[in-house]
Amino acid sequence: MTRRNARELIMQMLYESTFHNGEDTERLLDEKLNEIKEKDEKGNKAVIKFIEDEYYGILTHLDEIDKLIEKSAVNWTISRIARVDLGILRLATYELKWQQDIPRKVVVNEALEIAKAYSTDKSPQFINGILGNVIKIIEA
Repeated sequence: MTRRNARELIMQMLYESTFHNGEDTERLLDEKLNEIKEKDEKGNKAVIKFIEDEYYGILTHLDEIDKLIEKSAVNWTISRIARVDLGILRLATYELKWQQDIPRKVVVNEALEIAKAYSTDKSPQFINGILGNVIKIIEA
């Protein structure tokens, strides 16, 4: 499993968690990690750790992430953003702000590729604009 696959999995968990109002976060993670272990008996420990660290990091900083997204999404509120796009934005915003070891270009590119695969045709442009604003706020 690659980091791209791991990010897609994290986005899927974030998406699904929007239907549970923050409940069942542990269950979602356990289910996904069990799926990975069933497919790959070795259960790539580095990827599993990456998924856990990213997922828990996002949940820990969720309020701050959402405020940063809302501040960056001109004329948009969190509740108006499509849930898939919100999951992608939360993941990318977390990585931009708290994971300095991942180059910003990589974070944005991964977010756009996931958006192309899982969301609408207009989503990559929308996400790119918001992430550009997130970067400006972080760098200020």
